[in-house]
Amino acid sequence: MYLLPFPILGGLLAWATIYSLGFDKQRWGEFVLGLAAFFIAIIIQNPVQQLPLLGVGIKSNADIIARGTAFTVGVSIWLGLIAGIAQEGAKYLLVKGKSLNTGLFLGLGFGITEVFVIAGAALAGALATGEPLDVPLSAALASMVERYFVVLFHVGTGIYLAYAYREGYGRTGLLAMIGIHTVIDSMAAYYQLTKSTPVMYAVEFITALVALGLLYHTIPKAKLELPEEEAALW
Repeated sequence: MYLLPFPILGGLLAWATIYSLGFDKQRWGEFVLGLAAFFIAIIIQNPVQQLPLLGVGIKSNADIIARGTAFTVGVSIWLGLIAGIAQEGAKYLLVKGKSLNTGLFLGLGFGITEVFVIAGAALAGALATGEPLDVPLSAALASMVERYFVVLFHVGTGIYLAYAYREGYGRTGLLAMIGIHTVIDSMAAYYQLTKSTPVMYAVEFITALVALGLLYHTIPKAKLELPEEEAALW
């Protein structure tokens, strides 16, 4: 089974889910702001994550695994923490003082951009190495489900960060989102390093639970803005 369409399909299904919840007037300006937030985060995140590892002689995943379980766990937490700080920090800087619907579409733009960047990187890697992108159907479907909930997670955090700032606890809200993001990405990094199937399923379950929980609490708040914002357009 060819891998690439499945994570993209997962992202598009998440987009369709947001559309079906009543947010059917696409706001491209905020969507592009999410794209910008993603690249700001990645420009900061990647070198901060990798430079300390290169400094201690780590050049591959195998080098990390060779140093033992404790080191692998430590590296996973480091990677997750920096991802949480960079990604949620970039979203917060661009969404604070903005409406909850801006937070929603910024998060959607962030998540969809991530989907296509990951798919593009996988394709580029396959072309460079000559390795096929064929995977079992179960793995392809798992990648679709994972991207579906990750995009919804970014939507939820985007709304939450805007709401927290508006209600006067922006920094506390940011720290909470960084903490949640760190847990998820640390586990995802550990899976990437070890290929542990139980960890993979745990990551997907926790991501789904958090994404649905965030949307449950934030979507009704964002919907309250819709009549006001639509009226403003007239």
